[in-house]
Amino acid sequence: MQSEVKQFSHEYAQGLWGVFSSAAFCVFSWSLVIFFWDLPSFLLRLSLGDILGYAAYQFLFALLESLTVTIFIAALGLILPAKYLRNNIQASGTALVFAFAINSIILKERLDLINWFINVLSMNTLTATQTVTNIWVISLIILPLGLVMATKNKRVDRVINNFVENLFVLVSLYVILGLLGILLVIFRNVS
Repeated sequence: MQSEVKQFSHEYAQGLWGVFSSAAFCVFSWSLVIFFWDLPSFLLRLSLGDILGYAAYQFLFALLESLTVTIFIAALGLILPAKYLRNNIQASGTALVFAFAINSIILKERLDLINWFINVLSMNTLTATQTVTNIWVISLIILPLGLVMATKNKRVDRVINNFVENLFVLVSLYVILGLLGILLVIFRNVS
Protein backbone atom coordinates (compact mmCIF):
# COMPACT_ATOMS: atom_id res chain seq x y z
CA MET A 1 0.00 0.00 0.00
CA GLN A 2 2.75 2.43 0.95
CA SER A 3 4.71 1.68 -2.24
CA GLU A 4 1.59 2.38 -4.30
CA VAL A 5 1.21 5.77 -2.60
CA LYS A 6 4.88 6.57 -3.28
CA GLN A 7 4.46 5.47 -6.91
CA PHE A 8 1.35 7.64 -7.29
CA SER A 9 2.98 10.67 -5.67
CA HIS A 10 6.05 10.28 -7.91
CA GLU A 11 3.86 10.06 -11.03
CA TYR A 12 1.78 13.03 -9.85
CA ALA A 13 4.89 15.14 -9.22
CA GLN A 14 6.34 14.16 -12.60
CA GLY A 15 3.03 15.07 -14.24
CA LEU A 16 3.11 18.45 -12.52
CA TRP A 17 6.53 19.12 -14.08
CA GLY A 18 4.83 18.55 -17.42
CA VAL A 19 2.06 20.97 -16.45
CA PHE A 20 4.69 23.52 -15.41
CA SER A 21 6.47 23.01 -18.74
CA SER A 22 3.32 23.69 -20.73
CA ALA A 23 2.48 26.74 -18.57
CA ALA A 24 6.01 28.11 -18.90
CA PHE A 25 5.93 27.49 -22.66
CA CYS A 26 2.72 29.50 -23.05
CA VAL A 27 3.62 32.33 -20.69
CA PHE A 28 7.27 32.79 -21.68
CA SER A 29 6.52 32.50 -25.39
CA TRP A 30 3.82 35.16 -25.10
CA SER A 31 6.17 37.34 -23.03
CA LEU A 32 8.88 37.03 -25.67
CA VAL A 33 6.43 37.94 -28.43
CA ILE A 34 5.43 41.06 -26.49
CA PHE A 35 9.05 41.91 -25.70
CA PHE A 36 10.20 41.63 -29.32
CA TRP A 37 7.11 43.54 -30.47
CA ASP A 38 8.05 46.41 -28.16
CA LEU A 39 11.83 46.20 -28.72
CA PRO A 40 12.06 48.57 -31.74
CA SER A 41 10.38 51.37 -29.82
CA PHE A 42 12.50 50.62 -26.75
CA LEU A 43 15.67 50.93 -28.80
CA LEU A 44 14.66 54.45 -29.80
CA ARG A 45 13.99 55.79 -26.31
CA LEU A 46 15.51 53.56 -23.61
CA SER A 47 19.01 52.69 -22.53
CA LEU A 48 20.30 49.12 -22.68
CA GLY A 49 20.03 48.89 -18.88
CA ASP A 50 16.37 49.92 -18.98
CA ILE A 51 15.63 47.39 -21.73
CA LEU A 52 17.33 44.63 -19.73
CA GLY A 53 15.40 45.72 -16.64
CA TYR A 54 12.13 45.53 -18.56
CA ALA A 55 13.03 42.05 -19.82
CA ALA A 56 14.07 40.97 -16.32
CA TYR A 57 10.74 42.01 -14.81
CA GLN A 58 8.87 40.36 -17.66
CA PHE A 59 10.75 37.06 -17.20
CA LEU A 60 10.39 37.21 -13.43
CA PHE A 61 6.63 37.59 -13.69
CA ALA A 62 6.44 34.93 -16.40
CA LEU A 63 8.16 32.49 -14.04
CA LEU A 64 5.85 33.45 -11.17
CA GLU A 65 2.79 33.15 -13.41
CA SER A 66 3.89 29.71 -14.59
CA LEU A 67 4.35 28.57 -11.00
CA THR A 68 0.97 30.01 -10.02
CA VAL A 69 -0.82 28.20 -12.85
CA THR A 70 0.92 24.95 -11.92
CA ILE A 71 -0.05 25.30 -8.25
CA PHE A 72 -3.65 26.09 -9.27
CA ILE A 73 -3.87 22.98 -11.46
CA ALA A 74 -2.21 20.86 -8.74
CA ALA A 75 -4.84 22.10 -6.28
CA LEU A 76 -7.60 21.32 -8.78
CA GLY A 77 -6.14 17.84 -9.16
CA LEU A 78 -6.37 17.30 -5.43
CA ILE A 79 -9.87 18.76 -5.09
CA LEU A 80 -11.60 17.21 -8.10
CA PRO A 81 -12.35 13.49 -8.30
CA ALA A 82 -9.33 11.47 -9.42
CA LYS A 83 -10.85 10.39 -12.72
CA TYR A 84 -11.10 13.98 -13.98
CA LEU A 85 -7.63 15.33 -13.46
CA ARG A 86 -5.45 13.56 -10.92
CA ASN A 87 -5.11 10.19 -12.68
CA ASN A 88 -3.75 11.86 -15.80
CA ILE A 89 -2.41 15.15 -14.50
CA GLN A 90 0.15 15.80 -17.24
CA ALA A 91 -2.19 15.49 -20.23
CA SER A 92 -5.26 16.94 -18.52
CA GLY A 93 -3.31 19.75 -16.87
CA THR A 94 -1.62 20.62 -20.16
CA ALA A 95 -5.01 20.68 -21.86
CA LEU A 96 -6.27 23.08 -19.18
CA VAL A 97 -3.20 25.28 -19.55
CA PHE A 98 -3.69 25.59 -23.30
CA ALA A 99 -7.44 26.17 -22.88
CA PHE A 100 -6.79 29.00 -20.43
CA ALA A 101 -4.07 30.42 -22.71
CA ILE A 102 -6.50 30.50 -25.64
CA ASN A 103 -9.13 32.16 -23.42
CA SER A 104 -6.62 34.76 -22.28
CA ILE A 105 -5.69 35.58 -25.87
CA ILE A 106 -9.37 35.94 -26.81
CA LEU A 107 -9.92 38.20 -23.81
CA LYS A 108 -6.83 40.29 -24.58
CA GLU A 109 -7.69 40.67 -28.26
CA ARG A 110 -11.41 41.31 -27.73
CA LEU A 111 -11.28 44.88 -29.05
CA ASP A 112 -9.62 43.73 -32.27
CA LEU A 113 -12.22 40.97 -32.59
CA ILE A 114 -15.04 43.45 -32.03
CA ASN A 115 -13.59 45.73 -34.71
CA TRP A 116 -13.28 42.76 -37.06
CA PHE A 117 -16.96 41.88 -36.57
CA ILE A 118 -17.93 45.52 -37.13
CA ASN A 119 -15.81 46.02 -40.24
CA VAL A 120 -15.99 42.64 -41.95
CA LEU A 121 -19.47 41.45 -41.00
CA SER A 122 -21.03 44.95 -40.79
CA MET A 123 -22.39 44.41 -37.28
CA ASN A 124 -23.28 47.28 -35.01
CA THR A 125 -21.08 47.83 -31.98
CA LEU A 126 -23.46 46.31 -29.43
CA THR A 127 -24.03 43.13 -31.47
CA ALA A 128 -20.32 42.74 -32.15
CA THR A 129 -19.51 43.20 -28.44
CA GLN A 130 -22.16 40.66 -27.44
CA THR A 131 -20.89 38.19 -30.04
CA VAL A 132 -17.29 38.43 -28.86
CA THR A 133 -18.39 38.15 -25.22
CA ASN A 134 -20.47 35.06 -26.05
CA ILE A 135 -17.54 33.47 -27.89
CA TRP A 136 -15.30 34.12 -24.90
CA VAL A 137 -17.79 32.76 -22.34
CA ILE A 138 -18.46 29.65 -24.44
CA SER A 139 -14.74 29.05 -24.89
CA LEU A 140 -14.18 29.64 -21.17
CA ILE A 141 -16.67 26.90 -20.29
CA ILE A 142 -16.56 24.42 -23.17
CA LEU A 143 -12.89 24.50 -24.21
CA PRO A 144 -11.40 23.33 -20.87
CA LEU A 145 -14.06 20.64 -20.47
CA GLY A 146 -13.64 19.46 -24.04
CA LEU A 147 -9.87 19.31 -23.86
CA VAL A 148 -9.84 17.46 -20.54
CA MET A 149 -12.39 14.98 -21.89
CA ALA A 150 -10.28 14.57 -25.03
CA THR A 151 -7.37 13.39 -22.91
CA LYS A 152 -9.42 10.29 -22.10
CA ASN A 153 -8.66 9.18 -25.65
CA LYS A 154 -5.36 7.28 -25.57
CA ARG A 155 -4.16 8.80 -28.86
CA VAL A 156 -4.79 12.37 -27.70
CA ASP A 157 -3.16 11.54 -24.37
CA ARG A 158 -0.07 10.20 -26.14
CA VAL A 159 0.19 13.25 -28.44
CA ILE A 160 -0.05 15.67 -25.51
CA ASN A 161 2.48 13.72 -23.43
CA ASN A 162 4.93 13.55 -26.35
CA PHE A 163 4.55 17.30 -26.90
CA VAL A 164 5.21 18.03 -23.23
CA GLU A 165 8.27 15.77 -23.18
CA ASN A 166 9.70 17.73 -26.11
CA LEU A 167 9.18 21.01 -24.23
CA PHE A 168 11.58 20.21 -21.39
CA VAL A 169 14.71 21.61 -23.12
CA LEU A 170 13.01 24.82 -24.23
CA VAL A 171 11.39 25.30 -20.84
CA SER A 172 14.78 24.78 -19.18
CA LEU A 173 16.02 27.80 -21.15
CA TYR A 174 12.92 29.74 -20.13
CA VAL A 175 13.49 28.91 -16.46
CA ILE A 176 17.10 30.08 -16.79
CA LEU A 177 15.77 33.35 -18.24
CA GLY A 178 13.37 33.63 -15.31
CA LEU A 179 16.13 33.01 -12.78
CA LEU A 180 18.37 35.54 -14.54
CA GLY A 181 15.42 37.93 -14.38
CA ILE A 182 15.19 37.41 -10.62
CA LEU A 183 18.91 38.10 -10.20
CA LEU A 184 18.77 41.21 -12.38
CA VAL A 185 15.71 42.57 -10.55
CA ILE A 186 17.44 42.02 -7.21
CA PHE A 187 20.64 43.64 -8.50
CA ARG A 188 18.76 46.66 -9.90
CA ASN A 189 16.79 47.18 -6.69
CA VAL A 190 19.73 46.73 -4.32
CA SER A 191 22.12 49.03 -6.15
